[in-house]
Amino acid sequence: MSQMHHRLRFAYSTINWGTTCDITKAFTDIREAGWGAVELFGHSLDVLGTPGHLSVSLEGLVPATSFAGIEIPDSELQRTRLRNQIRFAAEIGAEAFGLVGGGRLRWRPPTTSEYAEVAALCEDLAVFGRDLGVSVSYHPHVACTVETSDEIDLLVSQTSELKLCLDPSHIALVGEDPLIVLDNYWHRLGYIHLKDWGKGKFAELGRGTIDIDFPGILAELSRREFAGWIVVEQSQSNVSPLESARINAGYLTELGYGIG
Repeated sequence: MSQMHHRLRFAYSTINWGTTCDITKAFTDIREAGWGAVELFGHSLDVLGTPGHLSVSLEGLVPATSFAGIEIPDSELQRTRLRNQIRFAAEIGAEAFGLVGGGRLRWRPPTTSEYAEVAALCEDLAVFGRDLGVSVSYHPHVACTVETSDEIDLLVSQTSELKLCLDPSHIALVGEDPLIVLDNYWHRLGYIHLKDWGKGKFAELGRGTIDIDFPGILAELSRREFAGWIVVEQSQSNVSPLESARINAGYLTELGYGIG
């Protein structure tokens, strides 16, 4: 198949198991579903334990990326916590670290100062991560400070080291074309999140109802020899996390991509 001339790298997020899950059980399920790499989603260091302990629990799974939420107003305590998490990511060999959040009120858009505060926090963490060999990305996300391309423009104009973690579902949910947005921000693209959306909630790949062109997106990433991680981040499911991971694995396998 034409997409196979460049091997894309896939990982699977632990989000569907919950931030305070039995992390060893989550890893077992992810391996059983056929995945070879993992994103650690929102777990405190209390849950993850020491880097050495985590390495044993992974049992061969590659720790691809790690992910955490941010809040504004910012605080030194938050920065300390996030720096510790980025340092931990470096110690276990993760290449990338994702950030999401900042909050968004229902009754007004973020203010200029709130956009600036998110940018300043993320850029500070990106510089910190760079010095440890970890690429830090912000994830534009529905109901967070940065949702749309106009808001991404504000973020990238106020940062230089910070990358982007783009997700076709969140791009589509604000009425934009994922392929166009990926092209527009290719120079700042750190890594990718993938999931589908159908009937008012997130769905497994290919089971959505808003016609996201996943084959086209993946073919374009392959054509352009994207070297970052593509993380399937199944936020919720109507079946067990294990069965959901199997469904997503099957979808990508049927398209001709290797996930192990």
